[in-house]
Amino acid sequence: MSEFIDVYDADLRLLGTEERVKAHMEGLWHKTFHLWLTSPRNGGQILYQWRSKEMKNFPDMLDVSAAGHILAGETVEQGIREAEEELGISLDYRDIHSLGYRVEVADQENGQKNREYQAVHLAKLDLDLEDFTPQVEEVSGLIWLSIARGIELFTGKAESVDCDGIYYDAPTRTWKKNNRGFALSHFLPRIQRYYLTIHIMSERLLAGNKVLAVS
Repeated sequence: MSEFIDVYDADLRLLGTEERVKAHMEGLWHKTFHLWLTSPRNGGQILYQWRSKEMKNFPDMLDVSAAGHILAGETVEQGIREAEEELGISLDYRDIHSLGYRVEVADQENGQKNREYQAVHLAKLDLDLEDFTPQVEEVSGLIWLSIARGIELFTGKAESVDCDGIYYDAPTRTWKKNNRGFALSHFLPRIQRYYLTIHIMSERLLAGNKVLAVS
């Protein structure tokens, strides 16, 4: 089934609606919802989603805890549904922190032209990986990445990091625990230092500082 999204000009003025795939192929500006989850456990850690191998774009790569397009007529606040759809958890928008919009421009090898206003959010949770019920159609695993080790990775001080996670075992239709190493090449590519910024903002939030922003 086709999805329709609101499209904008470069000054975030609403122009109308368009089918999602067409909007990407034509490079039309649109909004997406990004939600990052951080936990105080183990000195502070961030949840990364391991994208399914069946995903059309960037399969089998690590990305935002939960993210998706804001559909035509939806508000940014309604984007919180992504947490339940992808991770199986219920959150109240009033309990998460808005970091503002991040602008991303990227041209993909498949011809898509990504022009996104990403509404970025951060939430503090204290959950085990077993507390999540990921959507197997889009998610093949979840990992907790240490905030400190992530900063080392994204600043080039470490070549790889070991992470505890769960992955979906299709033959048994169960989620299994694992620990493995990840390098920069495992993360969905971003032009800006987005992941580093999120680690710094998570560190601030866990320290009690709620002055948070992203750009």
